[in-house]
Amino acid sequence: MTEDTTNDKCQLNQFNQLTLDNLINQFTKIYSSNNLLVLDPILSPFINYLTTFTKLKELGKFQNILWLNTELLSVSSSVLTKYASLIVVIPSDSIDDIKILHKLIHSSSDLSSLKLNVVVENLNKNFIFQINQLFNGILDFESILLPEKTIKPVNITSKIKLFNWKTYPIYSDGVLITEVNKLGGINDYFERPLKQVNQLTDSLIQLLFMGIKQEEHNHLFKIRNIYGKGSHSKLLIDQLQNAKIPEFLNENMTKLEIDFYLNILRSNTDLVVLERNLDFIPCIFNQLNYHGIIDDLFDMNFENIEHLASKEIAKNLSKDELYQQDLKHLNFSSIGLRLNKLAKYIQQEFKSTSVQNETAKDDSKISDIKQLVSNLGNLSSQQELVKKHTVIGEEVLEKINHEYESFLTFQNDVFEMDYKLHLSNLRFFLNSNYQPEFIWATILLIGVLNDGISSKDLEWISVELQDNYGIEAVFTLEKLIDLNMIRVIQESSSDFFSNLGLTGPKKKPVANSTTEEEEDKNFGISGGRDVFKSNYTLINKFWNLHPLEDDIEQQDLSTSATNDSTNLLDLYPNPSFALPGNTVPLLYRFVESLYFRDFLKYKPINNIKRRPNWDNLGLNTMFAGDTIDLNLDKVNDDKSEFLIIVVIGGITRSELTCFKYLQERFTKQGKSKKIIVLSNGIINNRKLWKFMSE
Repeated sequence: MTEDTTNDKCQLNQFNQLTLDNLINQFTKIYSSNNLLVLDPILSPFINYLTTFTKLKELGKFQNILWLNTELLSVSSSVLTKYASLIVVIPSDSIDDIKILHKLIHSSSDLSSLKLNVVVENLNKNFIFQINQLFNGILDFESILLPEKTIKPVNITSKIKLFNWKTYPIYSDGVLITEVNKLGGINDYFERPLKQVNQLTDSLIQLLFMGIKQEEHNHLFKIRNIYGKGSHSKLLIDQLQNAKIPEFLNENMTKLEIDFYLNILRSNTDLVVLERNLDFIPCIFNQLNYHGIIDDLFDMNFENIEHLASKEIAKNLSKDELYQQDLKHLNFSSIGLRLNKLAKYIQQEFKSTSVQNETAKDDSKISDIKQLVSNLGNLSSQQELVKKHTVIGEEVLEKINHEYESFLTFQNDVFEMDYKLHLSNLRFFLNSNYQPEFIWATILLIGVLNDGISSKDLEWISVELQDNYGIEAVFTLEKLIDLNMIRVIQESSSDFFSNLGLTGPKKKPVANSTTEEEEDKNFGISGGRDVFKSNYTLINKFWNLHPLEDDIEQQDLSTSATNDSTNLLDLYPNPSFALPGNTVPLLYRFVESLYFRDFLKYKPINNIKRRPNWDNLGLNTMFAGDTIDLNLDKVNDDKSEFLIIVVIGGITRSELTCFKYLQERFTKQGKSKKIIVLSNGIINNRKLWKFMSE
């Protein structure tokens, strides 16, 4: 990690500190002692990431913690009445938590006088209105609308008080995320995309003007160029430019400061806004990069591994130097060899001085490993880190059973198969009763790669799903179609869902039939719209989404596996190592093509401008939705210091690794451009399937 990268990380970590300070500030407003903390479980990893619960206990004057779920209702009233008050910490808009509290205090007469200090993440007036109604509060509608209602503690009743815990974007895993969500925000992208747009716009404002409080103009990000693809991306950009930035300037700056910002301060930032429906394949696939496969198999929440079996190793990776500096972004197949080399080197370091001196003769061959090991602390710490990741690697391999391995093989080969072979593999998985996540991924991959699935094939697929996985699986299939995740190619007038007696007559979308009017009609309803205008074969060829070994000119593949470098560019000739099938995420290609076009093999198109652009790349021909390209300061160069990438709908760890690869491309080209990624959350296939099956 370079000094510049370290400084950037520290700068973004300021958001976490501000969020923690605001939580502590709310706790200091609670004057009672002997409290009980009642916490929504989803917030536990987040708060633990910000600070230790030991420190919070001192500030909140509590010793014990209970989870806020239905089990709380079974806790004896005699236990709860021992405490002066309950400090309840809940996520924003968590009305379900409030309903549990309502049931609790009405479950026993002893609890009617229980004091509730409710700390709400980003408390808003709508939430105040709902809780006031539920508890027959003392507030009237006009008083709820008063501006200070989300600044000062709000008395709902004489026993219930609300506190506003203002949070900032959360910096974790190398990405800024807007909220804590068990599904990474993929659910909101389909159901409430406008909420996500608002969250991202607010977070962008906080990021762009993060230097205001420090009064450091060098910490301001002033936008030079804006690029976007997708209808919701355009909405975000319009909202940012026309409402949020002017509003912030007017509320936080004097006229002189506004004039300085608008007319004198040098622009230094490129902004790229993309949305999830441009490429769902990274959300469908299993991931092959180290932090991706750990998240897929064990769940990783704020750099903490959730369900690892071993109890002998530390599961938090936030301060794990070996993981952060070397292993995190590697393809999992490289991990074993890398750990073996490190272990051997550390063993040599433990030997006598004479042996060390003999080893030093080969410094030139192992300089990269020596540099890495020198950064990992003393030898004992180094040895523990190697042991830790050896244990993690062994548990990963234990999880990859025959079924998982067969499905990975299918993912690797799927782009070389035709439609009939795709369906043949699906039949095999169904007959073998593979886990549902693999079945859904197979169905979606077939739909994407073949521009839809015929209605006749969907008939037998739905029957097989019902026979093997129950009627709920058929409902999930219908949900996938309703959300435009699967195109239906009509081959008959029959409606197979109607034939099963599940729904009334419903017209299914026909492949390639989306019109501009239908796009406008769907805008704001769901992010899960089908935006492919071209077929996948053409998109794949043009954007070179599966680079062939024959195309590789940078280095010999046979040497990359044994390369001791910690630089991704030295290890991998293409950013296709994080996903099966030698796949490069399309969102990555969109961003890369603004600055580099050497990957365009099928139809080479040179960039004839000095300024980053998408000219002549056919974005409107291949994909529906708005395309935005704005040069705000009319500067015709590529010297922006920062690149902010915003992904509406959540980002995968495989894509984060690819953007790390792009960062290294900039460095190699001598560009001092630093990448900052902002999204609603970190998602993967498991979170997608969980939402679809709800």
